[in-house]
Amino acid sequence: MEVKYFDHPHHLLSLSKPKYGSKDCPVCFKKLGSIGTQTYNCSADGCRYGVHESCAKLPQEVQSPFHPPHPLTLQRHRLYVDNYSFFRCGGCNKNCLGFAYRCDDCNFQLDRECAFMRQGKEQLDKHPNHNHPLALFEKVPTERYKCVVCGKACCSDPDPTYGCWECRLFIHGSCFKRKLPPEMHHFYHSHPLTLSATPSHLHITCKACYQEFAWVWYYSCKHCQDFGMDIGCTLLVLPTSTASIKSETQIQHFLHGHPLSLRNNQEVRPCRLCEKGCTGPTYVCNYGRDNNYRTCNYIYFHKSCLELPQQICHPFHPYHLLTLLDLSHYSSRRYRKCNACRQHAFFIAYICESYNCDFILHVECSTVMMPAITYQGHSHLLQFGDLQKFRDVDKIVIETNKLKCSACKSNISESYAFTCLYCDFNLHLHCGPLPYTIKHKDHIIHPLFLTNSPLQEEVEDETDEFYCHACEEERDPLLPVYYCAECQFVAEFKCVFSQLILLLKGEYEDVELRTTAGHSGKLILKNMAKDMVQEKEQVKTALTLYDILKSWSTDEIEQLNNVLRAGERTIVIAKEDGYDEDCARETFLFFDKTYTRFMKVLDQGTKVPTPFKSVGEFAEVSSEWAPKEEVVSVGDYIVTLKSASILKHLLSKHKDISATSMLRPRVKNYLFNMLCECIYSMINTKVVDITENLLLNWWTCLKILQLVEFKIQFAFDHLKRVVHAYLGLHFGKEEDITLEKIDRDIQALKDRRKHIIAAESTKSSLIKECLREASILKHVSAGTFFLYR
Repeated sequence: MEVKYFDHPHHLLSLSKPKYGSKDCPVCFKKLGSIGTQTYNCSADGCRYGVHESCAKLPQEVQSPFHPPHPLTLQRHRLYVDNYSFFRCGGCNKNCLGFAYRCDDCNFQLDRECAFMRQGKEQLDKHPNHNHPLALFEKVPTERYKCVVCGKACCSDPDPTYGCWECRLFIHGSCFKRKLPPEMHHFYHSHPLTLSATPSHLHITCKACYQEFAWVWYYSCKHCQDFGMDIGCTLLVLPTSTASIKSETQIQHFLHGHPLSLRNNQEVRPCRLCEKGCTGPTYVCNYGRDNNYRTCNYIYFHKSCLELPQQICHPFHPYHLLTLLDLSHYSSRRYRKCNACRQHAFFIAYICESYNCDFILHVECSTVMMPAITYQGHSHLLQFGDLQKFRDVDKIVIETNKLKCSACKSNISESYAFTCLYCDFNLHLHCGPLPYTIKHKDHIIHPLFLTNSPLQEEVEDETDEFYCHACEEERDPLLPVYYCAECQFVAEFKCVFSQLILLLKGEYEDVELRTTAGHSGKLILKNMAKDMVQEKEQVKTALTLYDILKSWSTDEIEQLNNVLRAGERTIVIAKEDGYDEDCARETFLFFDKTYTRFMKVLDQGTKVPTPFKSVGEFAEVSSEWAPKEEVVSVGDYIVTLKSASILKHLLSKHKDISATSMLRPRVKNYLFNMLCECIYSMINTKVVDITENLLLNWWTCLKILQLVEFKIQFAFDHLKRVVHAYLGLHFGKEEDITLEKIDRDIQALKDRRKHIIAAESTKSSLIKECLREASILKHVSAGTFFLYR
């Protein structure tokens, strides 16, 4: 019997044995000889067209619940890749081959199996975790749809499949009956986990078994965007009875998402926490092994390692708690370096979970409770330690990019040094903050004080020999010493080295630290770190200078603006004094006159911006001049975190320098911040790097504070010394430049003279004739020879 087929309208097809068994069926793209015993073949001579009998009998039009508005028509898909017709099914979302049931109006198509899925008569109530009612499905294709609960394939037999056409959601009948809590606390994660649906076309990795999943329900964390666990791993918890959880043979631990079992390990396997070999009694993940989860095959833990605390307070990061976590769960922190030893942290480490904080500490480094050091010359905390731990592990970095001292700019070759816990700031032992006073066994009557070398009396004596009185050997005159002025006893560093190490390690609790440049420091010990973290926890939201200024009254804003404008009025008065501003930049050849003019430039000052800007009739805080920096309390004042140590030093040495000022308290507070910013800038600027603009800013700041009766003459006295040094450097530089120019000019004249003399022997006959006539006629008039010839 011959039939007409819509895909081959020009010839009739007849049912017979496959003529071309190796040729593909255009409908299903399987070999013609692979299905059934007969195929429909083209009866025309030379035509090799054929189609399976079952494929030819497929209805040309179907109505599917996946696309209720229009019927779907069976047709050849238009997209071909390497002679294969590909399309994406709108039901199961898989790439399919062959003919599709398609709606051209809506550009929608279904695979041939999905097109015959039907909704049964039975309908269930809404599932607690889904908004639409779920219906019974019939003719569910195998391996096409996954259960959103267990992630396994759905099919109609033996377990019925329920689902939602609109959301493409399917669920086993048995899984439908499982009670899934909408929110739960899990031992593996610190935040609550919420039952969620994976976003469309997004694959998520379970943080417990590391298997990828999509189009299923899972438990996610609202706080940690990249944390998720599939339902199977989430609900795999031990009974809540205390006896079961504390059992030696099986435990649940925050470092792994599955329960861990104790077994006698025969092979040496690396512990995931300390990376040392595990033998004998070892905790492993049996659940992962039973389900062939590759990552769980590498889970081994020492019993002692699992006894480490989940959270710690550490002096190296006294701002927040540190939590023991697996770094592989946090893509942003993976492959980062430990802040203490600067080695990569690959697996488990103590990390700070606070917002915008990336602090990481190896477990091994966390056990070394060395104190951290606050240092006035740097905004971050420093640690004091042995550099050998850097050199042993990171030899390539150390050899190609040697550790440099940020103070003297030379390489650090000694064993011990100060290094920053947050950036590449490093200091020699003698350049960093050291105990200001120590006692020495050879000089027990008085303490020794940290002092610059050479000593003043050594400079006055103009001696070329410098000795240490402790060892009676010659010392380096450029390195600081410990000195008793009353007895003129000098001890070099190597003679007090062991005592310095003990003091900096916190063996004698808190000590006063200083550098010979005057920068102060302070040890942060373990108990102090705990107190600092507790204080921080009490104030969850950090207050900033910007927040304080936003709460100011109109009167306070007006008073501050008047103070800053008063500084501007002194500038105007100075400019009206007939002084030519350009004169300040003249040559330094007349130094006294230039000094006077330069001091007038400083007295003129520069404009100081107000932290407030006018918007119509109202004043708003300017984020440019009132940065959102965290503030802390120091005495009766609130200053930025980096200014705290500066204000503490000012108050301890000079008391309250604003005591006689009649300004409002919060205006005073802002001016203290301005002063501390000025001093901070001075501390972190070397004299050789000072510019005229910097001096103008510093001088103007002090001038304004002096106008409102802040007692800051001590600051002016210091700044005058800096100005003298600045002018001295410029004078010496200009003198050198001028002398070099004169020397070059003299040398050029000498060279020219030599050239003229050397040219004497090469004079032309014409030049010689001219010179002879000049010698004869130079004393007579031009017309003499007219009269006497």
